[in-house]
Amino acid sequence: MMYQQSNEACPHCWDEAALRYPSHSTCVQKEECAYCCYTCRHENGVLVCMTCFAGVCVAHAEKHMAVNPTHTMYTLVKELPEEKKEEEQVRDVYHLGVVAAKTYQTAVCCGACKLRFQAVPDFAVESYTGITNAPVPGAQTDDGMGAAFVKPQCPHLICLEQAASPFAAGVVPSSESKCSVNGCECRSNNWMCLTCGAIGCPRPESGGQGHALRHYKETGHPASVKLGTVTPGGADFYCYSCDDDVSDVHFAAHMAHFGINVATSKKTAKTMGEMMYDYTSQFDFNKITESGMDLKPMYGPGRTGIYNIGNTCYIASVVQCLVALKAFQDSFYVNKSCVHQQACKLNPYDCRTCQVERLASGLLSGDFSKAAHEPMKWNGVGLRSFKKVFAQQHPEFSSGLQQDAQEYFLYLLEELRRHVRTATGTTYPYEMFDFLIEHRLQCSNCRKVRYTKEKESCLSLPIPVDPLRLPQGDVKDEDRPRCQLSDCFASLVAPSEMACRCEACGQPAVYTSTTKIVSFPDILPVYIRRPYFDPQTCTTKKMNVYVDVPETVQLEAYRGHGASAGEALMPPPATARAPLATASGQTPVDEVALVSVISMGIDMEVARYALLQTNMNVERAVDYIFSHPNLVEEMTAAEAGQPAPPTVPEDPRVMTDGPAQYQLVSMISHIGGGAKTGHYVCHVKDRETGKWLLFNDEKVGISQEPPFLMASIYFFERRK
Repeated sequence: MMYQQSNEACPHCWDEAALRYPSHSTCVQKEECAYCCYTCRHENGVLVCMTCFAGVCVAHAEKHMAVNPTHTMYTLVKELPEEKKEEEQVRDVYHLGVVAAKTYQTAVCCGACKLRFQAVPDFAVESYTGITNAPVPGAQTDDGMGAAFVKPQCPHLICLEQAASPFAAGVVPSSESKCSVNGCECRSNNWMCLTCGAIGCPRPESGGQGHALRHYKETGHPASVKLGTVTPGGADFYCYSCDDDVSDVHFAAHMAHFGINVATSKKTAKTMGEMMYDYTSQFDFNKITESGMDLKPMYGPGRTGIYNIGNTCYIASVVQCLVALKAFQDSFYVNKSCVHQQACKLNPYDCRTCQVERLASGLLSGDFSKAAHEPMKWNGVGLRSFKKVFAQQHPEFSSGLQQDAQEYFLYLLEELRRHVRTATGTTYPYEMFDFLIEHRLQCSNCRKVRYTKEKESCLSLPIPVDPLRLPQGDVKDEDRPRCQLSDCFASLVAPSEMACRCEACGQPAVYTSTTKIVSFPDILPVYIRRPYFDPQTCTTKKMNVYVDVPETVQLEAYRGHGASAGEALMPPPATARAPLATASGQTPVDEVALVSVISMGIDMEVARYALLQTNMNVERAVDYIFSHPNLVEEMTAAEAGQPAPPTVPEDPRVMTDGPAQYQLVSMISHIGGGAKTGHYVCHVKDRETGKWLLFNDEKVGISQEPPFLMASIYFFERRK
C-alpha cells in the first residue's frame, strides 16, 4: 500500500542525519529493491533512501528502517511508460549506442510517518535533487556497455600488399557493385577483396552464393571489406585467415587504393552487427517458432524470466538451471520466504546470501510471471545487484561483455562455496555437484601403476570428432557430423599414451593414462566440449557437431574402483613430479594432467602453460585455453620468469555417491560461433507438467523440440 498524501512536512524532514547529498561517485540505487525484485517500473515504484541511497520497495522500507533506525526519508522513483514510436533507430549488436532517456515520477516520502509529500520539503531539496539527477546504476557500473565492441587488429592487414586496382578511373566500388563472378547478379551485402579488389557475394544465408569465400580459397587473399559500410569511423572487415571480424590499422590507405575516400563515405548498407541484431530481434516471443511451431507462453512460480541487462544471458541461463533444482529451492526459498534475509543486518548489496535469496524469491514466487500483468514489462526479474556482488572482483564477469556459461557456472559454484551459507547453516546445495575423477597411470616398462583422484563439479566430455577435419562453410543439416553421448563417454575413458621417464623404474617409458569416475553426485553437470583450439590460426572455434543426448542415462560402466588385487603401485610422487623434459629446464608439471590435456588435441607447450596457471586442474586448464584468445602472446611474455608449480591440496570431504542412473532436467544452449559471442538460452523440464520450457531472457514458453542435439551443458539428476 502506498503512503498517504500530505501537504505538510513531518519532523523527520528536518533531521540532518536522514538527509544526505550523493556525490558524483555515489551509486544511487533507484532502479530496483535491494531485498526483492520489485523495480521502479512497477506500480508503486522504488523508494530511494536519502541517507544511504539504497533502493527499497514499500514492503521492505520497514526492514530497512529496522536495521537503520535513522534512515527515515526516501525519494520515490517511478518509471513512466515509454511512448511508442513508429520508427526505431537502427541497432547494432557491436555497438549498443545511447538509449533514449527515460522519464520518472518522483516525490519525497517519510517511511516512519508513512507520508508522501505533495511538495518537496525545503530541507530535503538538495538531497532530492541529487537523487533524481543521479544516473541509474547501470550507467555507472557497467563499463563499456555503451561503447563499441573492440574487434581484434588483423595481422594480415598490417603489411598487406595490394595489387593494382581493377576499377577504371572515376569508378568507385559501392554497395550496388555486382559480384565479379560471371553469371552472378548479386548486388547486395557484397564484399571486396582488399588485396585485388575482386567483389564477391556473401554466403547463402545472407542472400549470396558464397563467391567471396570461394575467392579466398582460390587465391589465399586473406581479408575483405563489406561494401556500403565504409564511413570515416571505420568499416566491416572480415579476415578469412583469422576467421574473425577484425579491424584495419591502415583502413584509410587501403580504401584509397581502390578510390574510396573514407572522409566523404557514407553508410549505404547494413553492418554485420545490424544484420545480427535484425536476426536476434526476430526472436520475439509471439513469433518465435521451433520448426514452424508456435511456442505457448507459460506463467507462474518457476516460470519467471530474467531481463538481459546487456550480455547477461549466460548468467541468466546458469541461474535458471540452478534455481530449478529442488535442493536450491529448499535452501534459499524455505517455506516460500527469505529466512536469511529477514535476520541479516549487513548491507544487502554486499551480502551474497541476501542476493541469492532475493533472486530465488523473484523466480519462484510467481509474482513476476503473470499472464494478467499489464504492462507485460512487469514480468521478469533483474539480476544487476546479483551480478555485481558475485563478479565485482572478476575482470571478465564484471564487464559488460559476453562470457562463457560453463566458465561462469564453475566460478559461481566456487563463490557460493566461499561466501554463501543457507539459513540452517548445515546444508550446502552447491556441493551436490561434487564428484571424484580417477586417473590411472601405468608404465610400459615396469608395469607399475599410480592412481590419483581429482575433485570436479562439472564433467567435461570430448567430442570424438577431429575438429580440423570438419566440413567447412555451410553444411546441410543431414550432412552435419553426429555422435552419441555414449561416444563422448567412451572417448573420456579411452587410454591415451605419452612418452616420459618413469618415476618407479627411472627408465624412459610410455605412460598409458585412463580416466574413470569414482563417485557419482546427486546432480551431474555434463559439459560437451564444443570449443576447440585451432593451431593454424591460434584462435578458439566451435564444433558444429550433433551430440545425441538421451533424457535418461546409465553411467555405471564408467565407474572407477581404484587399484585391483595384484597391481604394483608406483611410489608416492616426489615433491616435484617427474618433468617430461628435464634437459630443457622447463618447470615440471603433473604428467597425468598433461596427458589429459594433450589428448584433447592441444599443443604440449600450450597445455603445460595452462596447467601451471590453473593449479594443475585439467578442466580449468582447458577452460583457460579456450577463454584466452591471445594465449600465444601471453606465453611469450611469460617466458622470462616461470612460476613454480603449485601443489594440489587433498580434499578431506567425502563425496556424495549413489547409483549412476540419471535423468536430464535442464540444459544450456549457445547460439553463435564462439563462447564469448552470440546468445545463451536454457531449457528446463517443468516438474509440475513434465514439459520442457524454454527460457530466453525474460520470455518463458513451452518448447516443442528441445535441442537435445545441440546444447553445451546438460544437468542430470539422479533417478529416484
